[in-house]
Amino acid sequence: MAYKLAANSGETVAVPQVVFRHLARTDGDTVRVALYLVGGGAAEPRTIAHDLGLKSVEAAKRALQYWVGAGLLDRGADAALPENPSPRTRLDPDAINDPFVAVLCQEAQASFGRALSRSEMLRLVSLYLDEGWQPDVILTCCAEIARQPGNARKTVASVCRELHRWREAGVETGADAEKYLQREALRAERRQEVARLFGVDPADFTRWERSAIDRWFEQGGFSAEVIAEAILRAENHRTVRYVDGILRAWHAQGRTTLDAVRGQGQLTGANILATGAKPADSASTAPANDLFHTDWNAIFDDETEV
Repeated sequence: MAYKLAANSGETVAVPQVVFRHLARTDGDTVRVALYLVGGGAAEPRTIAHDLGLKSVEAAKRALQYWVGAGLLDRGADAALPENPSPRTRLDPDAINDPFVAVLCQEAQASFGRALSRSEMLRLVSLYLDEGWQPDVILTCCAEIARQPGNARKTVASVCRELHRWREAGVETGADAEKYLQREALRAERRQEVARLFGVDPADFTRWERSAIDRWFEQGGFSAEVIAEAILRAENHRTVRYVDGILRAWHAQGRTTLDAVRGQGQLTGANILATGAKPADSASTAPANDLFHTDWNAIFDDETEV
């Protein structure tokens, strides 16, 4: 079935070519923000997020920054997007009447097992109203902070810092938060296993070492057994950095299973180099009394009758 543009009898808006050039390069929300702005919408993150139903105010900010870089928008000195909103000193009537505000404060206090101070409540509400965090994500973070063993700092400030890390990891919704926590739990379990193989405490790993260990499993596709084999090959160089070099080499050779790194099956890659010395001719190196390499036909042909 063929389609064609219908005759437009209403008001039209000219769309800059830069928007069309970026259609295949960006996501739908970013394009929607561009059309919203071209149509006369305000370049204000909270207004954009509300009018377009975006996931968060941060999503609107990222779209605005994208179009500044693309050349669709200019950012004047007074248009700089604040990284952190000014802290609230009071709640306006709209915020007081928002049912989520009361739920946030009540559930956060239940998670922490104590009453929140007035400043903590205002900071918690600011996460929702000013920074665009969804209430379920905030409460999930509160529960996670309260759950962590040995964490004596069960404060709203801890929640703010943790949410900042979540945002850097791409968390925007409750579903994103659940996936993130599941991934972090799996990472912690794997790091503990690797620490056991190295014979160290998981807390002793540096940030780089933790990232390297995560990469072994997630990008390299190695199992704990293969990592144990790499540690064994490291001999006296049992460090994460040295083992990382071994695993990188194996990955480049396509050897990611225990059978492959132990050289079972067809010899490939480094296995060929390790065993590539051409064997000497068996006839010339065979002992004189080697019955398996003796040419018995020649012996019988050379014999003469007595």
